[in-house]
Amino acid sequence: MSNEDFRVISLLTCWLLTISGPSSSLAQEPSDPTLPVSLDVDLQSANLSSADRERSPLIAIDPGHGGREPGAVHRQANGRVDLLEKDVNLEIALRLDALLRDHGFRTALTRADDSDVNVPPSDRNGDGRIDNDDDLQARVDIANAAGAALLFSIHNNGSTSPSVRGTSTWYSIDHPSGAESLRLAALVQTSLLSHLRDIGYLQAVNAGFHDDAGLGKPFGHLFLVGPQTPRVARVSQMPGVVGESLYITSDREAELLKNTDVLNAIAEAYFEAAVEFLTG
Repeated sequence: MSNEDFRVISLLTCWLLTISGPSSSLAQEPSDPTLPVSLDVDLQSANLSSADRERSPLIAIDPGHGGREPGAVHRQANGRVDLLEKDVNLEIALRLDALLRDHGFRTALTRADDSDVNVPPSDRNGDGRIDNDDDLQARVDIANAAGAALLFSIHNNGSTSPSVRGTSTWYSIDHPSGAESLRLAALVQTSLLSHLRDIGYLQAVNAGFHDDAGLGKPFGHLFLVGPQTPRVARVSQMPGVVGESLYITSDREAELLKNTDVLNAIAEAYFEAAVEFLTG
C-alpha cells in the first residue's frame, strides 16, 4: 500500500506545548512526582474537523539533547568543532514533523529550537535536585500530555574512535509497552538502513535493534523509553524507541549528516516506520 493511502487530509497543524510550573531550587521541597504536569496547549489547524483531529494519530518527536546539552561532537583535524548532534537531531525532527503533518498526522515536538525543555528549571522527577533527568522527564511529560500513540527520540551516535560507524535502534522490553516498542524498533531499524542505502550509502552498517538493558544506563534503562525507575517519576505511556541514525564522530558519517538529502532520507525512514506501525 502506498503512502498516499494514508493521507487523511492536507493540513497545517501547529502544536505549541509549553511546560509551566513554579521555579524550583535545590533548597526547595521536591514536587510531588505523582501530580500531573501543567501544559498549556494551543492547537491551530486548517481544513480539519474536530472529528478528523480526534481520529488522526499523534506522534511525539523528541530531538535529543539541545540547549546546554550538545550530545556527540565532530571535530575537524585541526580540532575545530564543525557538527553538533543536537543540531542534527533537530534538523531531522523538523523534517519528520513536516512530513507527518503533510500526511494528516498530528505531532508534538518536545523542542523546536536549540533550547532546554525543562523551562523554567524545575525538579520534575521529585528527587530533590535539578539536573538533566528533569529535562528528560519534561520530554516524557509532553508526550504523555499530548496523548501520543508513539514516541521517536531522535539521536545520532558518538564514539571515542572516529572509525566506528553504524545505525542502531533501542527499545526497552521492560517498558509497559515493551513488546510494541520492540516491534517499532525493528521497523525503524529496517527503514533507516533501507533509506540510507537508497540514498547511496551502500556501506551503511547495520548495528541492529536492541533492548536497552545492555547499555549500562543508570538503573539499567534509557529514560524516555524505559520503565519507571528512581530516576523516572512518570513513565512514557506509549511505545517508543531511541534511534541512532549515524555516528557524528565518524568523519564519513558526519559528512553524510551535513547533506540535506541524507537528513530527508532519515526523516522519511521514521515516517514510513510510523505508518507501518500504526497501520500494520
